Formats: sequence, structure tokens, C-alpha cells
Amino acid sequence: MFNSVIKKPKITLLFLLLVTIIGAITFTQLPQREIPEVTFDIGMISTPYPGASPEEVERRITNPLEEELLNIDGIADISSVSTSGFSNIIVEVSEQADRDQVFSKIQQTVSDVSASFPDQVQDPDVSEEIQLGALSSYHLLSDDRENIYELNGLTDEWEQEIQGIPGVQGTLVKGIPSEEVVIDIDFDALFDEGLQIPDVISAIDDELNTVPLGVERVDDENVQLALPVIEDVEELESLSIGLNFDDEPVYLSDVGTVSVERVDEEDLITHEGTPAVSFTVIPDAGVDIPGLHETVDERMEMLAGDLPGEVNLDLFYTQNTVVQEIFGDLSLSFLFAIIAVIIVTLLGLNVSSAVIVALAIPVSILIGLVPLPFMNVDLNQISIIGIIIALGILVDDAIVVGDNIQRKYQEGLSPLEGAIEGSREVRVSIITSTLAIVFTFLPLVFITGANGDFIRALPSVLITTIIASTIIALSLVPIYLIWLQRRKVRKQGTGATEQPGVKVGLLGKQIDRLAGWYSNTLLRRVVKHPVKVGLTGLVFCILCYGLIPFIPVVFFPSADRPEVTIDVRMPAGTPIEETENVLFDMEEFITAEDENVIETAVYTGSGLPPLFGEGMSNTGEETGQILLRVDREQQSSEATIDRWTSTLEDAYPDAVIELSTIEAGPPVGAPIAIKLQGPEMDELKAIRDDLQEYIRLIPESGTVVDDLGDDRPTLLYEPDRDLMEENGITLNQISEQIGLATDGIPIGTFDDGLNTLDMQLVVNGDAEELVLEDFVVPSQVSGEGGMPEFIGLDELVTETRTEQTPLIARENGDRTITVRVFPGEDDQQGLEEQIESYVADLTSSSDFDNDYSIAIGGETEERSDFFVELAMLFIVVVFLIYIVMAIQFYSLVMPLLVMSTVFLAITGAIIGLFITQTGLGFMAMMGIVSLSGIVVRNSIVLIEFIEQRRREGMALEDAVVNAGNVRLRPILLTAITAIAALLPVAFSGDVLFVPLAISIISGLLFSAVFTVILVPAFYTALKRKSARKAENAAS
Repeated sequence: MFNSVIKKPKITLLFLLLVTIIGAITFTQLPQREIPEVTFDIGMISTPYPGASPEEVERRITNPLEEELLNIDGIADISSVSTSGFSNIIVEVSEQADRDQVFSKIQQTVSDVSASFPDQVQDPDVSEEIQLGALSSYHLLSDDRENIYELNGLTDEWEQEIQGIPGVQGTLVKGIPSEEVVIDIDFDALFDEGLQIPDVISAIDDELNTVPLGVERVDDENVQLALPVIEDVEELESLSIGLNFDDEPVYLSDVGTVSVERVDEEDLITHEGTPAVSFTVIPDAGVDIPGLHETVDERMEMLAGDLPGEVNLDLFYTQNTVVQEIFGDLSLSFLFAIIAVIIVTLLGLNVSSAVIVALAIPVSILIGLVPLPFMNVDLNQISIIGIIIALGILVDDAIVVGDNIQRKYQEGLSPLEGAIEGSREVRVSIITSTLAIVFTFLPLVFITGANGDFIRALPSVLITTIIASTIIALSLVPIYLIWLQRRKVRKQGTGATEQPGVKVGLLGKQIDRLAGWYSNTLLRRVVKHPVKVGLTGLVFCILCYGLIPFIPVVFFPSADRPEVTIDVRMPAGTPIEETENVLFDMEEFITAEDENVIETAVYTGSGLPPLFGEGMSNTGEETGQILLRVDREQQSSEATIDRWTSTLEDAYPDAVIELSTIEAGPPVGAPIAIKLQGPEMDELKAIRDDLQEYIRLIPESGTVVDDLGDDRPTLLYEPDRDLMEENGITLNQISEQIGLATDGIPIGTFDDGLNTLDMQLVVNGDAEELVLEDFVVPSQVSGEGGMPEFIGLDELVTETRTEQTPLIARENGDRTITVRVFPGEDDQQGLEEQIESYVADLTSSSDFDNDYSIAIGGETEERSDFFVELAMLFIVVVFLIYIVMAIQFYSLVMPLLVMSTVFLAITGAIIGLFITQTGLGFMAMMGIVSLSGIVVRNSIVLIEFIEQRRREGMALEDAVVNAGNVRLRPILLTAITAIAALLPVAFSGDVLFVPLAISIISGLLFSAVFTVILVPAFYTALKRKSARKAENAAS
């Protein structure tokens, strides 16, 4: 087939040109983003239960839902948090399940279970999408917070406007409290009129919740029937709520007031000390970040024209800035890589071969881009680094084919014959080595979870680009060299323009001398003592594996970004205003002492919007975050964390403080996470306290926090059951009265024609504190004259001040407390061993209740799971490469010889990581796996040439020496080009890709040197042993 491709250049070139143009168009249309989209097959079930304690929320909302959800096939894990007035359940769908079908069952289950919820429980909300990663975030700034509070209606209009832009999934506004209709009843006035709270609720419900009147036929027309609807809140005050003792109508205004009021603030935001509102835009999946940001930013600037003069719009964050910075750095590395590859090819090849190699680079890349949209791969830093890695590999085929064709021309073959014969000799080896690379990277496509989503672009790009480079090497390279050689023939009038020994490349003469010394001197000695040479090299490599414990382990390093986030959790019950004051004090303290902090923002309450991944969990009035931006030229984010962690913990002992920065990869959680599970919260808290005390006593243990926090101050109302039974009073009646006096109770919604506002009914809302004597509950026992008696709340309940658990977390139905530890990188391994020893001693003791369990996880667990999965995939990779080799050489032993280069390459990677003290983590392991396919091609071609020479009748030693002489140039050039392509990345300082570059560069360098020595030694020893066996069998 390839001979026909070479013989029909016009059709071949036309086809290649067409595919290249399609690739160029694809390049312009591929979406750009910072990192690959990481999918989370999870859903969230949120259920408000106003006024309920965490225990009641767990018992009446979370428990019933979880019991039914656990019975649904396809759900992998369920976790939940029950807090005061709110239940939040997160459901993770297994990868093998039908996502749509599972969520359909979840919706139905929630609907069925919620039918039995108490009346005060609001409808559950089932969300199938978790917002992670924002397009951009804006601040609306004003010196007076009241000015931005008045923007409530305007921001609603902005949300509708921005959400209408294609590519925008949604918006998130923080810092403006929502509004509600508050109906404040004077209990004494209501009591004096002989009415009760149910009368008020019933009157409002009867007025606002009317049924449609339908349509009536009038004079051959269908006429819609309607009743007037109250759309002005003030009109509610004229609503009749019943008759008093004198049978006179009582109006709502007689016993209370109706007003539109702001809900208590959930977020208080300042930027550089100025009050702010946060307006965040969330993008859809698969959108082009720069293009969408430009559209959104233009629309926001246009909308800013409606702002009052005292309010300013400021762009606080945009992913586009990060994308442009990353693409700028990687584009520079890409340009340097191309230049380096071309320079290297010029050193070892003549100009004509170097030109075609240089031409093969863009053509192969553009053709390789064509399938990417169908593989859901876009342009991000992972796919770009994949292209850079491919740069050094894709020229290998062109170098091998071009070098061999040039050698045929030196032997005197015609242009067409030389091209066909030269490409034929290496064709099988090239295709085999390409298949080896494809089989190396193909299993990486199937890595599961967030790690798989994160890295999948790398193998996808490499596979498509390497296949494209093979096609180019076996078609375009021969066609170009035929054209060039014919041109020389016509010009010089001879069939051969170059003779053996003519200098090829700028360093051609030196490379020829090296090849001569290598083959005639070094290889001659190797083939005389192959066993000794092979064993020496093998022992050296095995000893190098002993360096692994001395290499630092970093699963995902911190990104080189200027943002540092400070999570602050004050004692439970701290008002939001006090929390904000503490955060202000921290902010002032840091900025006064650290001149490298150039920008700050304070988010009190629920914390930052999802700018950098997951936000703060289990938030409330006692929580908040401070965002610091540091001058990266003077101080890194990691250095900032090291500088301020212990200082802030010492300065603010009452607060739980955690400093973090953005990880260069998918989130993996705390370095060490200890999960405690069991039935009783008190026992779990006791285990937690002992564990935290033990960890904190260990030197350099770092920050130790948990997801439960301190108990919340609580007023416990103990009912008088006997008095309740005597008067036929229920606990629900008591809870309603107390609820009315505190947070109030929801009684529906009010539609003013533009917006729908929640309605809240409160009693004595202007009272500073709850006075039980002011409230009564009607008794079922009639008094004198048949009139009902009323019992005061102070008689029905006894008030006791205590503390209660602020939240109850559960995993798969079991109550759970998670303790998270953030030690320094150098202290993690030793600390983890001590914790494991403590946990083992605790759980094995006779006093430990078997109903409780302790499991250690976190980043360590994630790393272990990943390494196990990667090891399994590596076995698959080795097996697939072995099969390809076995088919090519029709031998079960020869593939083992080829695979020895993988062992050599891994040795080189270990040496490189050890010398540079680069972390052994996710990307370093990706580099090591990548080496498996990259390095085998040199040994394949080398052994194939030896086999060809032996089939031509050469003796074993002569065949090895001759093949070494012929193949040294392409082996050196292919290794050096791959190394040259990755050197800009290795020196770029990119924390994510340096480990990958170091492992590949050092592995290639070590493998190239040892391949030309050990592979011939192994081959010679193997063949001599086979020959002796054959002789013994013959005799």
C-alpha cells in the first residue's frame, strides 16, 4: 500500500493537504481552557427545615431520604450534612451506571419520601450539576454598604441578561441579602380580638391561593374569567382576618404590620476594605474560555452604565487571565521546542532531510488535531504539553525514514528505488514502534475518576499525533526526497549525488567518527564479553532502584498562582458581624507585616464563590475566608502559607484557621484525613478529641481541623408532659409558638407582578429576646362559660442553657467525623506512620467499641489508589507491547530483549528525579509510563537491522557491529530531539510539568546510552545460547 502511495504522489499530496487544512480549521475552533474539564457524577439534594435542630433534621429529613437512596442501584456513595434548619445530601453515581436513569430514580425517590415530611419542611431541591470553576467574578463596590444593598433588583436583571448568553451555565450573586414579605403580628392585640395565629394564616392563604376560574362562552367568544389579585404588599394590611368578640371584622392592620424586609445577611464582602457585592459567571461545559469571557465582559461593561455614580464595577477574577498566561508560557516552550528539534536535525542530517523533518512537525500536529473534537479533547495545558512531548517523538519516524533513504542514495539507487527500498527496510519497525506507543498510551485513556479526566487529553493527543507522524514519515518524506533527488539528478546529470563518506549534517563527520569508534571498538568488545557487560549493566540498574525512598513524593504540587486562601472558623454561635471583625483584624495584621501581599478580599459567611474549585463547606455566621494575592516574583504562595500558618494560629487561638493555595490538578483533599464512624455522636467526639490531642503533641504536625467544630450554644426547652396531657396540648403547638417568636414560619409566597417573594409570619418581631410569659397556647379544656383557657409558655416548658452538636455528617448512612491534617511536605510520611500506629493500638484495645471504625485516607489514599491503578495499567501496557513484539519477531524471547529498554528508561527516570529532587507524583508517573512506548522504538529498529543482516548471511558479531554503525545516528538523533523538545519545559519552572519532563528526559538519556551497549550485549548472549542449544541438540 505504501509503495502505491509513494508512486502516486499527486493524489497523496492532495489528500494530505486536505486533511492538513481540516486540522488547521480544527485548531482555530477548539475551545481553550486552563485545565481539562473534570466531571463529577454527583448530585445534591438540599432540603430546608427552618428552625429545626441538626438532630431533628437528621431524624426527619436526612435519615428517611438516605434509607431509600441506598436502595437505588447505580449509587456508589452517599454523604450528608444535617445542620440547623438544613439537610444537604450528596449522591455519587458509579461510573458503570446509566447517569440519567439513576437521577430519574433519585428524583422519584425524593418526591415519594418528601410527601411524609412535616409541614414546615420546604420542598427538596435536587441538583444534578455541581458548580466548580468560574469563568469570571466581578465586584460591585461602594463605600456605603446600603448603596449596594439597593441593587437587589438590578442584579436580578443582570443575572437574566448574562444567563441568556450562549455558553453561560448560570450566575451566582453574593453579598446582597434577599427580600421577603414579613407579617409581624402583635400577639397581645390578636389575643384581645379573640383571634389566633391560624386565623391569620388561613385568611392570607384564602386570599392569595385562589383556584383558576376557567373560561366561559359569551356571545360566541371564549372569555377568560379572573379575580383581582393583590399585587401591592400594603394592600395585605386591609385584609380581613376574622370577627372579634363583637362580631366586627378585624383587619390585619389592627393586629400587625406588613412590610418588605431584607433577610439577615448570609455574606458580608469587602475588597481592599471597600464593601462589595460578588457577581460570578459560571460557564457551560466545553466552551471556549477566551471567547466567552470577551462576550461576557463586553456585556458587563454595557450593564455597568446603569449603576449609580457611587457604585463601581471591578473585574476581580477571570479564568481567561490564567488561560492566556498558561498558553503564552506553553506557546513559548512550544516554539523553543520546534527550534531545538530543527537545530538537532541539522546537526546530524543534511539540509534536505532536515527540511522534511521540520515540515513533518506542523503537518503531523495539524493532522493529529482532527480527531480531538470527537474525543472530547480541547486545548488546555495538558493537551498542549502532550503536543510538546509529541514533538520529540513525531520526528523520529521522519528521521529514521529520511536517514535510511539517504543511505540508499549513497549506495547508488535511483530516486524512486532508493525511496521505496529505504522506506521498506524500516517500515515494519516504524509501524511496530508506533503501535507500541499507541498501546502504551491507550490504557491511560481509561484511568477512572477525576485523575482520568485530568490526564486523558495527554494520551489522546499523543496517540493521534504519533499516528499522523507515521503516515507522514511513510508517505510525505519519501515523496519529498524523490522530488529532491530527481532535481539533483537533472541538475548534475548523474544518478547519485552523494557518495559514502560525504559529510551529512553540521556534525555529520563527527557523528560518523563516533559511529565508527562505537561499532569497531566499543561494540567489538561488547560482543566478545556480552554476559559480563549485560550483568554489569543489569546490576547497576537494579541498584539504582534503591534511590526511590530518597525521592520526595508529591501527588499534585501547588500551582504557581498568586492566590492564597485563609479559611477561618470561629466558635459556634459567633454572630456574623463579630466574625467579620476578626477577619478584618487578620487582614490588617497580614498586610501590615507582609509587603508581598498586594491585594486582599474578605468573604464573611459562606466564603468565596467557586473560583478555584470547591468552596468552603459547612458554612454559617461563624465562618469566612480571606483571599490574599501575593507578588510571585518576591514570595510564592507556598512560602506565604509557611510564613503565616503558625503565626495566625498563635494570634487567634479561638479560631480554626487553614491556609491553602490552588493545586495543579484535580482536588484530592487534605494530605492526611482520618475518618471516624459510629452510631453515637458523643462517643465519636470523644475519639476525635483524643486523636486530635495526640496529633497536636507530635512536633511539626501542622494544622489539625475537623468538619464538626465546637458545640453550638443552645437553649433547651424541656416540656412539662403532665401539664400538656391535662390540657390536650401537643409539642407541635409549643414549637410553632416558639418558632413564631424567633425566626417566624413560612406561609407561602407573594407575587407583586414582577418578583415572587417569600412570606414570613412572625410574632412580636421587634422584641429583642424571647419572653415566654408573653405567649400562650389554647387549652382543649374549656374554662368558665365554655370559653377556652390559655396556658402560658413559661408554664409549659423549662428553659435550660446547654450546648449541642452544630452538625451531623454521615457517609453511606453512618455518622462520620473527618479529622484533616495539613503537615509540612517533609513531615507527612513520618506523621502518617505515627498516626497509623496510634490508630492500630486504639482499635485493637479491648476497650474499643467495635461499632466504631477509624480509617486513614486523604491525599495518601488517593495517591495509593492511583498508583495501584497505574500499576495495573502498566502491566497491561507491557503486555500489549510484548504482543506487538512477539508478532513482529515471531518469538517469545525477543520481545523480552526489546522490553529491557523500558527497564533501562525507568532507571534513568529514577536517577533524574533523585538528582533534581523532583517530586514523584502523578505527572512523574505519567512520564515513566510514557517512556515505555517511546524507548522501545530504538531497540526495535536496532534489532530489526541485526536480524536483516543475519538473514543476508552475516555472522552474528558482524551483524551486530554493522547494525550498530548504521543505526547509531538515528538513535542519537531521535533521543536528542525528544530531549531537546522537553528541555524548555524542564527549565520552565512549571510545577505541574517539570516532573514529567525530568522523568522523560532522564529516562531517554539513560536509555539511549545503555540501549546501544546493553541491547547488543543481551542479543549476542541470547543468540549464542540458542546456537549452543541447537548444536547440543544436533549432536
